[in-house]
Amino acid sequence: MNEHDFLHRLQQRAREQEQIMKRVPFPDLFSWMATSLGENPYRLLIPLAFLLSLILQFALGKSYDDNILKIFGGFGLVHLHWPF
Repeated sequence: MNEHDFLHRLQQRAREQEQIMKRVPFPDLFSWMATSLGENPYRLLIPLAFLLSLILQFALGKSYDDNILKIFGGFGLVHLHWPF
């Protein structure tokens, strides 16, 4: 492939990508999320997980704790007898 064909193909792919970005519902939000998650995903994901956990804790109450313990406890597949 010579340089002219390479540049032509590169321009064609850039046009295709522009068309795809125009069809995205919120292109500014999407591009901001893509760059921020690409640079440091934990800066956004950790506070989001914390807020989601607080919201579910307030909404579900005691059942939220029980469900989390079931998930991380193996749904009763592992039975530990205390004291060992």
